Amino acid sequence: MTTLHLLGLFHTVPSASFSHCAFTGRVVRFGKMMRPFGYNVIEYSNEGTEAESDEHVQILSTEEFLPLQAKMKAQPPHGEPSTDSDIYRAFCQKLNPELLKRVKKGDIVCHPFGHTHGYLKDLLPDAYHVEIGIGYNDTFFDLRVFETYSWWQYHQGKDRRSGNHYEWVCPMGYDIDDWEPSYEAGKYLLYFGRVIECKGLQIVKEIAKHVDMPVLIVGSGTPELFLSDDIPNLTYQEPVTGKDRSGLLRGAYAMLMPTLYTEPFGGAGVEGMLCGTPLIASDYGAFSETVTHGYNGFRCKTLGDYLEAVKLAGGLNRRAIASEARVKYSLQNVGSQMDKIFKQIKALDHKGWYSLDATDAVWK
Repeated sequence: MTTLHLLGLFHTVPSASFSHCAFTGRVVRFGKMMRPFGYNVIEYSNEGTEAESDEHVQILSTEEFLPLQAKMKAQPPHGEPSTDSDIYRAFCQKLNPELLKRVKKGDIVCHPFGHTHGYLKDLLPDAYHVEIGIGYNDTFFDLRVFETYSWWQYHQGKDRRSGNHYEWVCPMGYDIDDWEPSYEAGKYLLYFGRVIECKGLQIVKEIAKHVDMPVLIVGSGTPELFLSDDIPNLTYQEPVTGKDRSGLLRGAYAMLMPTLYTEPFGGAGVEGMLCGTPLIASDYGAFSETVTHGYNGFRCKTLGDYLEAVKLAGGLNRRAIASEARVKYSLQNVGSQMDKIFKQIKALDHKGWYSLDATDAVWK
């Protein structure tokens, strides 16, 4: 049986309280996703985990975690998970000896937040180190799993490097029981994510000026930069966590994700699709793969495109949107793809690329 050593994030707890963090969500669902495929999953994370692993190795207790997290949030960059922080140093100090006690030659160390633990390649040289869901700008290990092909190819271009047979693409997997579909069009347009300029909040504001329905911004950040007294239908709400997210997303007429940078995956939009809610998004990055124009949403370039998409979104088949997403992004389907990846990695123990044992080469 192959052992997967799953690293938690140093600045969060794998629980519904941190469900706004996509990387933490990956940790929460990883054991439930991979254990049915015969893997032994050992999770190294802070106290309070809600993940389903074979063994949980507690790193920071709640009493240790809370004051260190508060100190991190109080220091610039505000709330950012810096590796130049006391909470990071405390986490690593406890993590390293626990890994050294458990990791054996040929085991797979799974990095959900790659840049934080690049040093482990030297500490654990006989293990395979895999970045299991790259949705960030800098990679640190030779074995890499990207969230979309667009993001993989973006990295190839950015780093000016060729393709690699030991890099893969696998989307985020979701526990579909957490997301309840609605097959009737909702009453508001929803932006759900970080409330910052590069997420396209000025575009959300422009859309709100031209539509007759409420436009709701939900997330952490600086909403006052985008709200205006002369746009009364544009309002802000504090972030929601856990299963309250499902109620918010399923109640939307459509979701807005007019991201201005190359989006690696756009998990909030996929979560909306799991609820049957169409996604109106930019026409580049991950959306070129997750949004089938005119079927589960629309990809837009100009303000006119966005306004036309709002008009048409109510006519999309929400049942079909939910059904497709709940197959494509289920733990079982995504887990089967990760299983093939891990099998190809373990084949490096023997013949590697020359192995004649085929794995399914058609990625779902």
